[in-house]
Amino acid sequence: MLAALVTTARGAAAQPIDPYQQPAPPPAPAPGTVAPAPGPAGAVAPDVPQDPYATIPVLRAHDPVLAERIAGALVARAQELLDARVFLDAKQLAVEALVQSPKGSSADRARAIIHTVNQQLGIPEDSPKSEVKPAEDVDTSPIQDPTLPAGPVASPPEGEPTSSLNTRIAASVHGGLYAGLLGTTIGAFFSSDTPANGAVPVGLAVGLAGALAVPRLTDKLQLSEAQIRTVGAATVWGGVIGGLFGDIAKTDGTSAREVLVAASVGSTIVGLGGYALMRRTELTRGDIALIDTLAGIGGVGGLTIGMVMQPIESEAYSLNSVIGVAGGVIAGYVLAPMTNTTPRRMLRVAGLAAAGGAAPFILYAAIQTSSSTVDERITGLLSTGGLVLGAYLGFRFTRGMDDGLDTLDGKPKKEAVDDAPIALVGRSSAGRWGLGGLGIQPLSPVLAPQHGMALQLVGAAF
Repeated sequence: MLAALVTTARGAAAQPIDPYQQPAPPPAPAPGTVAPAPGPAGAVAPDVPQDPYATIPVLRAHDPVLAERIAGALVARAQELLDARVFLDAKQLAVEALVQSPKGSSADRARAIIHTVNQQLGIPEDSPKSEVKPAEDVDTSPIQDPTLPAGPVASPPEGEPTSSLNTRIAASVHGGLYAGLLGTTIGAFFSSDTPANGAVPVGLAVGLAGALAVPRLTDKLQLSEAQIRTVGAATVWGGVIGGLFGDIAKTDGTSAREVLVAASVGSTIVGLGGYALMRRTELTRGDIALIDTLAGIGGVGGLTIGMVMQPIESEAYSLNSVIGVAGGVIAGYVLAPMTNTTPRRMLRVAGLAAAGGAAPFILYAAIQTSSSTVDERITGLLSTGGLVLGAYLGFRFTRGMDDGLDTLDGKPKKEAVDDAPIALVGRSSAGRWGLGGLGIQPLSPVLAPQHGMALQLVGAAF
């Protein structure tokens, strides 16, 4: 009997539902209770198929007041974290505040916090891209009255420009001096009684011819102004040293012919050496100007020191001057790579040195006496000091003048090559000599069996 009831119940549960049967009305509420509010229009039971074309309910709009309060709280907390230097968390809260209220009153504070954190962490910020508009092709140059005279031409910038005119001037000057020296020497042999009658006109004629011919020769050889100055300085100071040696060689009765011959020989020999140096080493115009200035100061200083010494033989003055010129040339050649000099700057240095050396001779005119040599000694000492003081003031007052213009003709300035070995005097692979340092190293056991140290005096790199 029980089994039959269970079977009957299972059968009843498996009966299909009539799809056309109307749902039963809801039961009436009990007295005293409130009926539930009807659902929104269009709402259906969850187990009933929904109409896909039914109206979708509209969600409630975002509350800006609440969002601004949340953003303000986030910004306040982000500021506290920023003060505590917790940068990443502060930036995160500031970004969330901008998401909540991008245009509210707390947005500027949030952006300021983000900017500060990016600066602290080194994070680059994207700059706003500006819209690039195509430029219109409009002629904005001022309209000038064609009837008015043209304005003044702007002068080139101050400095040390290199031009073909400067090159030709340098060639003319040095060519004229060398050719004039040779012509004067040849003309001195025209007359034994009065050598000047032939020396002067021949020297002027040959010098003028050299001044006109040498620029054409240098143009054909394509020599720069610095190269011409190198050879020209060699001929000038070679002639000076040669002429002084002509006076030194004979202590009694030195003639003008002997001095001219010695000067011509010295100018030619040293000039050939300058040409060889020009082919191997590149000196700038400023380097040659420095050598000329120091050689001139040395030559005049040798004479003023001779006034202090008051030697018995007058040839001692010439010897002092030779030593001064040679010392000035060597000092200028060594110091040139380490200085920034130009012909314009050296002209001022030489002018102040000359003024300092000449000023004491004004005093000499007042204290001159034939009974004693004290006046000459005092004048020579003051003149020597004036040369040194004037040169020092010249270098000091012109410091920074033409900075960076001490370069080769037509070539940009290059960094100096400093690969010379450690020695008292070193030569770099660029051909520049300079003073180095103390290079002390232990002796090699291959060269010497005993222990010891070696000091390198001269080193060179090629």
